[in-house]
Amino acid sequence: MYLLKMYRHFVIIYMKGKLAYHFSLVFELIANTIQIGVYFAGFMVIFHNFDNIAGWTQNEVLFMFTTSWLTYSLSCFFFWSPMKDMGQLIRTGKFDLYLTRPIGPMLYMVLQQFQYTFIPRLVLSVFFWIYSMRSLAIEWTVYTVLYYAINILSSFVIFSAITIFTGAVSFWAVKSEEIVSLLTNNNHGLKNYTDYPVTIYGKGIGFLLTFIIPYAFTGYYPVASLLGKSLPHPEYAYLSPLIAVITGIAAYLLWNYGLRHYNSAGA
Repeated sequence: MYLLKMYRHFVIIYMKGKLAYHFSLVFELIANTIQIGVYFAGFMVIFHNFDNIAGWTQNEVLFMFTTSWLTYSLSCFFFWSPMKDMGQLIRTGKFDLYLTRPIGPMLYMVLQQFQYTFIPRLVLSVFFWIYSMRSLAIEWTVYTVLYYAINILSSFVIFSAITIFTGAVSFWAVKSEEIVSLLTNNNHGLKNYTDYPVTIYGKGIGFLLTFIIPYAFTGYYPVASLLGKSLPHPEYAYLSPLIAVITGIAAYLLWNYGLRHYNSAGA
């Protein structure tokens, strides 16, 4: 509760600073809304020309990737900007300032910013998530609701862990913005591959998204199980919580290891 109050306080301060240039804030939100809207329009065009993709209908794919986008957007509110800026903070020596705060550097980095630019992505994701779910024959029982909720939480942890991992790499590869973009950018990074069923890609991409960068567990496997899709390995549909624990612990250990061995790169 204390952390929530502190986060709310920091968000208010951050947004007051942004509202000093309110036209810039409004234009950013408009630009992001248009960008995400164009993406969804492109998605609709694809299914206007094809009845299904790898046996998945339009609303099934829409439900799958909006499930993933919901947790991705929520994760990015907290971790995307801090981890994206890690390389620059270390190069300029500004990261040293975070080490002097009375709270941990990760927590302070999260608290002092609010990625409002992800609001359009979250709002449109919720809209199309509801839109797609209304036409799907999912039997929502206590079990399926619990299963879906656990996987939503697991997806949030997986996205957050991968983002933290990209930031932690900055402790060794000081210029790491490209790594962050490659792994976490939803417009042209590896994350973009999770918007469609993994089976449409080659075995190499499927292996990468399952065993190396486990994005397939944030949407594809859990949703495929809910929709009654046939999976080559049905047990994968139940592994998201385990993957979340593994990636979460790995990111935590890597971050703390980097922090312990950090040497200022500033002038």
